[in-house]
Amino acid sequence: MNKIITIDGSLGEGGGQILRTSLALSAILGMPLKVINIRAKRENPGLQHQHITAVKVVSALSNAKTEGLYLGSKELLFYPNKLSGGNFEFDVGTAGSVMLVLQAILPILPFLETSTKIVLKGGTDVPGAPTFDYFKNVTLELLKRIGIDMKANIKRRGYYPKGGGIVDIFIESPKGRLKNIELVKRGELKKIKIFSVAHKLPSHMAKRQALSAQSFLEERLQGILYETEIEDDEKNHELASFSPGTSISIIAEAKESILGGDSLGKKGKPAEKVGEDAAKVLIEDISTQMALDRFMSDMIIPFLALAKGKSKVGGSRLTLHAITNILIIEKILNIKAKVLGKQEEPFIIEVDGIDPFSLYVK
Repeated sequence: MNKIITIDGSLGEGGGQILRTSLALSAILGMPLKVINIRAKRENPGLQHQHITAVKVVSALSNAKTEGLYLGSKELLFYPNKLSGGNFEFDVGTAGSVMLVLQAILPILPFLETSTKIVLKGGTDVPGAPTFDYFKNVTLELLKRIGIDMKANIKRRGYYPKGGGIVDIFIESPKGRLKNIELVKRGELKKIKIFSVAHKLPSHMAKRQALSAQSFLEERLQGILYETEIEDDEKNHELASFSPGTSISIIAEAKESILGGDSLGKKGKPAEKVGEDAAKVLIEDISTQMALDRFMSDMIIPFLALAKGKSKVGGSRLTLHAITNILIIEKILNIKAKVLGKQEEPFIIEVDGIDPFSLYVK
């Protein structure tokens, strides 16, 4: 058996991302993993339902054995085996984010031997995670650049507190090798798409969110084409969530890249403020001229580390999440990322990917 690599969960941002990234890399390389001090810097440390679901899905994809997989556990042992695809269905059981569960899964999918479909139930638009519309229109579109082509569909929205949302993802005939990319500046802005959603609430809330967001953007951006898509109980009753909720995702299509910003409604928060908050985030990120928004700036790092050859990308903000992902890939993959920029400022990262097939054959 390969030597177990130990990761301290109090590293960097000290949250669930350490577990998700470590699990994915462990499964791909067939490297036993021990994670200690899981989510040490959170108010409720240890494994929560969302993290347990992520471990279960990665375990299914890698035929792994685990120790310490229970609610509140602060230490996990993970012993991966041969990767294999298939059809899977998992339920977080709460409003825990399906989108965050997917962050542990996505790096693994290109290395599976067969087409794979995964159905996940839980929260689709919840605090502390990207919305489904951001995931589909930004994350998946950018991952196509490095050779990951998958489809994602939403069957039902899931808001806090009941969750119950349903998302399925499908990847056909995985290619098994990721391409390096150079994506530093976004280029000229072409179009902005607004996806505004309200369920179990008056439909005018989704419209007000969208109008507020577009008004805020139009004051600061000229000559841009806008498209708006409204989702509510009247037009999309089949997607209606169990709990009332609203969300908005704004997607900026540029010549070289795609960026996004999102925001969630909550009791007492005006719809106009929800729309404006998402627009503010997007404006801050596109004003840096960098190719990636603050969210993709950290999410893309494991993929760069697994690609064949050197990648170079520009991020709008060097967040603690990004720094943490850099620390994890450097420790597990024994590589060194070159970062130009300061924390919470725009940055450029260069990574010479390991290409797992050159190191390890399942």
